[in-house]
Amino acid sequence: MVVTPVFADDVSNLQNSKNAAQSEVNSLQSELQTLIEKMSKLEDDLVSTGQQITQAQDDLTVAKEKEHQQYEDMKKRIKYMYEEGNSTAIETLISAENFSDLLNKAEYVQNVHSYDRKQLQEYIDTKQQIADLKAQLEEDQANLESMQSDYEALRKDWENVGENIRKSKRNCSRV
Repeated sequence: MVVTPVFADDVSNLQNSKNAAQSEVNSLQSELQTLIEKMSKLEDDLVSTGQQITQAQDDLTVAKEKEHQQYEDMKKRIKYMYEEGNSTAIETLISAENFSDLLNKAEYVQNVHSYDRKQLQEYIDTKQQIADLKAQLEEDQANLESMQSDYEALRKDWENVGENIRKSKRNCSRV
């Protein structure tokens, strides 16, 4: 049996090495916990953005259907006006038989004109809504892709930190 003398300096150096390795493990575990929290938040954000995209797609579909219906209604109105000869407002007013009839026809012409303008404005607003929804949908999809890339980067960092923790623990147990 061979006896090796152990010096206090060697024990102190080993203890310092062990303490340094343990400190590194603790630091890596803290970093790992931070990464896990970031990944969890990012997962929640991914789900939320996915729901926003689904809602935007639904809203866009509804808006497109509304636009189509408004367009068809406007086509019918224009076709009717063309087929019926579209008497002008002046012709309608001139055909009045008395002052009361004139007022009634003037009100009728005003109401038809107001209705047509209102329908046209609604159609324009719907077209703008569709453009806005498309832009929002594209932005949400770009955000989703960006978050997915961030998530993958965090996952790789998490794997690297986990591997570093395992290595540090092996080194710590050897000391």
